[in-house]
Amino acid sequence: MEQSNLEVWRAHARQWQRVGAPLRPTQEDGELLLALSAPALSESVCARLLVMGVTPEVVQLEWPSHVELLAVDHSQEMIDSVWCPHHSIPSAVKQASWQSMPLEEDSVDSAVGDGCLTVLPSLADYERVFAEVARVLRPGGSLVLRCFIRPDTGESIESVVADAMAGRVGSFHTLKWRVAMTLSADEDHRVPVADIHALFEQVFPDRGALAQQAGWQREVIDTIDAYRGVGTVYTFPVLDAVRRLASNNFEVSEVRCGSYELAERCPTVLFTPIGKN
Repeated sequence: MEQSNLEVWRAHARQWQRVGAPLRPTQEDGELLLALSAPALSESVCARLLVMGVTPEVVQLEWPSHVELLAVDHSQEMIDSVWCPHHSIPSAVKQASWQSMPLEEDSVDSAVGDGCLTVLPSLADYERVFAEVARVLRPGGSLVLRCFIRPDTGESIESVVADAMAGRVGSFHTLKWRVAMTLSADEDHRVPVADIHALFEQVFPDRGALAQQAGWQREVIDTIDAYRGVGTVYTFPVLDAVRRLASNNFEVSEVRCGSYELAERCPTVLFTPIGKN
C-alpha cells in the first residue's frame, strides 16, 4: 500500500478505543462473519483462516477450535497498538500488503475482513486484492467482507448537516461516514481523507454546538482530527461496482446487513471464488 495511505492508521492506532460503530464492527457484524465463513471452514480438519487487518472484533470472534488464524495488516502501528492473539486458538500476525501477501497458493480455507476494501486507495487495488485472495484460497474456500458502500442515490451534505443538528444522527461515527460518502460521487469513488476533515470543518465550524445538539462527547467528535492534512485516500463505491471489480475472480453469493444505524451501507458480503470449487 502507498506510504501516504498509511498515515491515517498511525492516528487511528493511537485512538482506536474511541472509534465506534459503524466504523468498528458490532456483535451483529461478527455473527454474520462467522455464519458466512462457516461452510468453508468446516471443510478441513485443521482450517486456516486469513484475517485481513487486526480488528479485535474480528480476530477475537468465537472461531471453531480447529481453526488456525493468520492476520495480515499493512500498518505496523496498528499491529503494535491493536493486535492481540486469539484467546483460544493458534494465531499469528504478519505485516504485509493485501495486494501481495507472503502466502502460498491454495493455502487458506477462508478469508475475512472488516472494511478493508475502503482503505484501498483506488478501484484498481480492489481488483489486485481480489486476485491475490483468490490465489491463496483453497478450492471450496470463501471470502467474507464487511464492505463500506455509498448508496446508489447519494445524499447532499446539507441534508447530513440538517439531520445532525436536529439530533437525527445516532453517533458521531455515523455522521463521519455520511459526510465522507457525500464526497464519493465521482466515477473512481476516491475520497481523500483530508477532504473529509476539511468538509467537516466547513459545515460544522462550532464543535461545541454540535456536541450539545447531538448529545455527543467532545473528545469523540475530535477523533475527526485524525484525518487532518493526511495523504490517505478512502474509496466508497456502490455495491454494483464492488461486484464488478470482483467479477474476474469471485461472484457475490450473499449480502447480509445488520440492524444498526447505517447498516445498509455496511453489508457483509460472501464472495465465492470462480473456478476453485
